[in-house]
Amino acid sequence: MALPVFFDTLKNFLMLTRFSGPHHLRTNTTEAAGKTPLLFVHGNTSTGAWWAPLMQCFDPQRYFCVAPDLNGFGQTKFRPFGARTGVRDWAQDLADLLDRLGIARAHVVASSLGGIVGWQLLAAHSDRLLSLVQIAPGSPYGFGGTQGAAGTPNFPDFAGSGAGMSNPALIARIRAGDRSKQPPVVTSPAWVLQNYVLRNRMELDEAHPLLDGMFSLRLEDGGFPGDVLPSPNWPGYAPGERGIVNSISPKHLRGLAEAVLQAREPVPLLWLRGAEDAIVSDRSGSDPAVLGALGLIPGFPGEADVPPQPMLLQTRALLDARAANGAPYRESVLAGLGHCPYLEEPQRVHAEISGWLADFRA
Repeated sequence: MALPVFFDTLKNFLMLTRFSGPHHLRTNTTEAAGKTPLLFVHGNTSTGAWWAPLMQCFDPQRYFCVAPDLNGFGQTKFRPFGARTGVRDWAQDLADLLDRLGIARAHVVASSLGGIVGWQLLAAHSDRLLSLVQIAPGSPYGFGGTQGAAGTPNFPDFAGSGAGMSNPALIARIRAGDRSKQPPVVTSPAWVLQNYVLRNRMELDEAHPLLDGMFSLRLEDGGFPGDVLPSPNWPGYAPGERGIVNSISPKHLRGLAEAVLQAREPVPLLWLRGAEDAIVSDRSGSDPAVLGALGLIPGFPGEADVPPQPMLLQTRALLDARAANGAPYRESVLAGLGHCPYLEEPQRVHAEISGWLADFRA
């Protein structure tokens, strides 16, 4: 089935409004009726609807698929959150949503920023997870500003991570509702999504539903990207205390990796990643250290002081440590695919997940 046809089938999903969590967060979800619960957790600048092509691959007579919009994204009622607790709040919202749906335990499929939420689900809600599928997950040490397998901060103030990583010109075009690919293309949300995130595997016109994720971002205070603090350390900014991008800074994820290792349940985990992922990698194209080495950020002190964050190494080190504690995992590298393999080849990703679930049940 051609990719655009998948999005035509969105009308076959029931759009529901849920009230979840102690703050009565209204959560927009895309659901398909079934039996075995599958909870899908989307990444940054996207929504639950991004999972539609993959969800369509699962037999609705067998699986009950739920793909909520996280707070700050899509149609979920916005609740400003502090970066210090942002990831924990997202995970709690998902646990509360399962409660509202009467689901005791679910298989969870997460990606990118959603993968960081997946680490938090392991740490704090392992008893709610039957299994966890991490597709190109963010490092358990957050995005930017760390080095080495143990996620050692480059600087005490975590410079080089947080909201300062965001392109203000691109955000301005999102705010203006500019869906065009007019120059400069590097500030065009449509061009960045089509060429950088999806590697030009899909042609996005101005009305394409994938763009809705970017243009439904909550840009108000406490939303995307968040506040920026000045720093004496390169590249001159540090994460603030509010907002989405700050919430995935290592500053606000301290202790997460250790908490994952101490999780009560040894939840089985499948790690899926595209071999050509340029966003979550050991030399991410979004890492200030990589951009600095390319001369795109002035004043780069050199890789000896600010090396690229080894995101894959950090994830693998944590998973190996979990495995030593009796929590099994499998790593599967998908040749020819990038950061969003579930959009590039959803049927191939479905085969990986369903095969792993079959082994897991056996």
